[in-house]
Amino acid sequence: MSSSFLSPNAVKTALDTVLFPKFNTAQIPQIAYADTASIFNQDSADSGAVVTEIFKGTGGWEEKAEEADINGGSFKTGNTKTFTVAEFARSLDIPRTFAADAKFSLVNKAVSDMGMRGRTTRDKQAMGLYRGGFTVTKTNDGQFLFDDAHALMSLGTVDNKTTAVLTETSLYDGTVALSEQKAQDGEIAGNVPAVLLVSPKLFKLAVEITKSSLRSGTANNDMNILYSDLYNIEVRQSNFLGAAAGGSDTAWYLLADTHAINRYKREELWTEAVDWKNQRNNNYIYKGGYREVCGALDYVGAYGSTGA
Repeated sequence: MSSSFLSPNAVKTALDTVLFPKFNTAQIPQIAYADTASIFNQDSADSGAVVTEIFKGTGGWEEKAEEADINGGSFKTGNTKTFTVAEFARSLDIPRTFAADAKFSLVNKAVSDMGMRGRTTRDKQAMGLYRGGFTVTKTNDGQFLFDDAHALMSLGTVDNKTTAVLTETSLYDGTVALSEQKAQDGEIAGNVPAVLLVSPKLFKLAVEITKSSLRSGTANNDMNILYSDLYNIEVRQSNFLGAAAGGSDTAWYLLADTHAINRYKREELWTEAVDWKNQRNNNYIYKGGYREVCGALDYVGAYGSTGA
């Protein structure tokens, strides 16, 4: 950087080139992020709150006799819930003398860390929905995201929770349960298991079960056709699901592409630089923020185990 660094616009431009790449890092295929579309449906918010409701469809089609009237169906909405958009922000004081004395490497290091922490904060907050899926996160029906008895808007209940340790057998049980899961109209939803989400401690096991050429944990050499060739389940891990992040090292989550776990973005990452001339302490202020909220609307397309 040259002496033009002393211009607040130049400060912002220069520091943005450091911060934005750290915040918007390229996705690694096996890692789950807040902006991973298979883990969170990506949507936008047009105000400071997102009002959501659950939809019950018209039910299955029926065979019709010749010249008979077509039986009518009706849809229904309900279980309204509001998610409040949260603002996340951070500022960094940069002494004027740092610029004057060309201490740019130190400034760049601080801004790089600021960008990284913006990203990890975003991911930690988003993964909180799964981390608390058995005890904190509630869907619009007032039940936990993974619960033994989600009440349907038609009749009956749906169980999308288990306590089984992750094994080839329990994963198969989960794929069957997810495939046969009923939607709000009481009809089988048609879910297809697509993503297995786990903590770092379970990632190796999850990959062995789903990606090995031979079946995992068996005494024979049967081909692992179900997971490696047919389902082709995507395996993702997150640093913010395990016990180190306040979650669980044993829990695992199976998702279909029909799940209703959403991320609503109100404002993308923004930054600003305030001139040192306006500050009593002769510091530039470099600051940034974003606004978003994540919410689990419904149980459909989601199946979870505490693994305990």
